[in-house]
Amino acid sequence: MSEAQPQRTGHPTRLADVDRKRVLVIDDDLPLRGMLAAALRQHGFQVILAGDGAEGQRALTIHQPHVILLDLAMPEVNGWDFLQHLQETGRIGKVPIIVVSAHLRVDPQTILQMGVSAILPKPFNLLELIDLIEHLAP
Repeated sequence: MSEAQPQRTGHPTRLADVDRKRVLVIDDDLPLRGMLAAALRQHGFQVILAGDGAEGQRALTIHQPHVILLDLAMPEVNGWDFLQHLQETGRIGKVPIIVVSAHLRVDPQTILQMGVSAILPKPFNLLELIDLIEHLAP
């Protein structure tokens, strides 16, 4: 048996990817997304990147991540809009969401009541983030 099995789409599936937890990172900060992607991949996660809430909504539907890292302050479709969309479509609470944001202008309890699993203020400790993802990933 080979390492890759062809799918109907013609793209091979690497057997190593099947068991890896998928983390969707939604943040407009390109250098931070790159750093998170590298660090999370190094710790064995499969990483999907999105630059705003609209990209995040598409990625959520396509990739069905196990955990979402969400920045709240983004141009265009921000993290609040993303959360509201999840509430409106009944998808809130189906995937653990970790809000990773520098400036929380709202009481953290309000954010948690929206269905968010955890809040991690920027700057954050990378190992703490990885532990949190491990804890929340099903």
